[in-house]
Amino acid sequence: MIETDVALKFEDLKKSFDRTFQEPLVERGQELVHLLIVRVGAGKFALKVADLAGLVRAQTVVPIPATGSALLGLAGLKGRMVAAYSLAALIGCPEVSIAPARWMVLCRCQKDIALAFSAVTGTMMVAGAQLSPVSPGAPPHATDAVGSGSSQLWLLNVVSIAESIVEQSAAAQASEQRR
Repeated sequence: MIETDVALKFEDLKKSFDRTFQEPLVERGQELVHLLIVRVGAGKFALKVADLAGLVRAQTVVPIPATGSALLGLAGLKGRMVAAYSLAALIGCPEVSIAPARWMVLCRCQKDIALAFSAVTGTMMVAGAQLSPVSPGAPPHATDAVGSGSSQLWLLNVVSIAESIVEQSAAAQASEQRR
């Protein structure tokens, strides 16, 4: 019974996510930002849907030798191999080992990178004016905050995360070649 509920929620989230790419943009007085709300460890964060190429259930990840603790390994997604990274490790979340990564998003800017996290809690549309600049104590790659008080979410920049992964990989490769 619980698996059926999870399967139904997964299908609802998937349809909602896919529908955002099929529906035409509606002109409004304000720019709207579509956000995917995710749980990383015990914290909730937001990702811009426009920065994502897809949302999938975490697949089997085959570990590979790596120097970075964020690289989980390789996964087969949508007919191709992608490098799966722990979003928790990339943003310095202290609760990396508490909740297993059950979901992955594919980065639109680097289609061979997937970011893994604990759970999807929903989506939301916010006016661009409702985004506020980050304050001290924000996690790495946070560009804005959504909401306030206990309901505040950090908006993580998926493009920045993917670029840092590529830079770290290039630096590691250069270091290996010098040996």
